[in-house]
Amino acid sequence: MAESGTYVHLEAMMKFPARHVAAPVCALVLVTAAACGGGNTANATTKASSSRSASAIPTPAGRLDAAVTMPNGFPSDFPVYTGARLTAAKQVLANGQATWGVVWETLDSVDQVQSFYVSKLNEGDWTLTYNGSSTGTFSAIVSRRSNQKDAGILTVESESKVTHIALALGLPG
Repeated sequence: MAESGTYVHLEAMMKFPARHVAAPVCALVLVTAAACGGGNTANATTKASSSRSASAIPTPAGRLDAAVTMPNGFPSDFPVYTGARLTAAKQVLANGQATWGVVWETLDSVDQVQSFYVSKLNEGDWTLTYNGSSTGTFSAIVSRRSNQKDAGILTVESESKVTHIALALGLPG
């Protein structure tokens, strides 16, 4: 994804261990935005909410990263895990599509987070179109009931006693 002639390096924004989840999700956000927008990145803009550096030291076990602000326009009706802290957020606007890459952290278990999302994403306007899990991880494809083009990928995994909830979500304009 080009931004003023330079490449946005998302992994450098995030401290270890969250970057293991967030970097692939944010990369997916950029690829999705480019693919859905026909690949024209000349009109793309990005908004990041993070102040992380590539030289950041690892977060101690059981400690959450610093909170960041959600970029404007994120769907207010998308369920956010109760008590989770938003630690990384990126919005990409390209060719009429808004795409978000966000990461929340919690000290709750993957199983607790999974139960929340399986329940909440089957209520209201959001639904799970696929979900799966293996030891210590959970992933799901989510979409709006009222507009299946509003869709994304949710991943949950735990590392160093911190559970990372990563979402790549695209909303066509």
